[in-house]
Amino acid sequence: MFDTKSLWLDLVERSLVATCLSTSGQTDARYLAANGAYLKLVERVWRELDGKCMVAKGSAISSADRDRRLWLLDSKGFYDCEKALIGVGSGRKIAVEISAQRIWCGGVPCDLEFFRPAPAVARTGPRDWAMPSARPSALFLPELESNLAQLSALNRTILLLRMLTAVAEGAIMIGQVSSNRTALRYAQELSERLDSYICAGNSVGRMIQFDFSDLDDASAERWLLDIAGEIWSLIRFTKDQDLADMLRRLVEPYTLPAPSVVGG
Repeated sequence: MFDTKSLWLDLVERSLVATCLSTSGQTDARYLAANGAYLKLVERVWRELDGKCMVAKGSAISSADRDRRLWLLDSKGFYDCEKALIGVGSGRKIAVEISAQRIWCGGVPCDLEFFRPAPAVARTGPRDWAMPSARPSALFLPELESNLAQLSALNRTILLLRMLTAVAEGAIMIGQVSSNRTALRYAQELSERLDSYICAGNSVGRMIQFDFSDLDDASAERWLLDIAGEIWSLIRFTKDQDLADMLRRLVEPYTLPAPSVVGG
């Protein structure tokens, strides 16, 4: 025995593309279900979205375009391949194409949405050239490492990508706002090493944004610990206390310096 709600939830879970199901509404639509492809696309774990408002807590961005898409659902019951911007967990906005259908789920009007990343802009170089450096890596905080080990593969990848984005973008920003020459030089070197991961056309002012979504969890972990290790080295050797404090706020929530960095 099954009802319409269980039927639609099963469809979302089995979908091969990024899919989510929500209640209908301009400002108060709430998540009912999302599959793994959707969670990876928006860099979220399900507990962050379960029952939450799509606009206030999720990936939906309130705009005239979204209002028009909702009007299509209200008036026609569906739309196909509409271009849109959505927000992801690392703070970026990404371009997607959405197809959607108005359905009834347990007697409640809901929206079933299917997402596809918009065609990528040509990048400045192949993704496989950039590799972490051979400098000392950092270590995860013990409690974080324990928590990561208990996560599903999908959730682990999502969280690693978000941490990597926060650390990389933060290091670049510190180099741009600090008058310290070492910080500026490091930011320039890091942006060059990560050039193939820079979001084309998505930077705000001087702020460089990265897209690491193609990385698997092992590669994301390697990059994160490598960059954090370099930042811990900068912290150790800089005589600029303000710079050290800014850098420490980037890496202390996630990592510890490796022994070679501590005792050299």
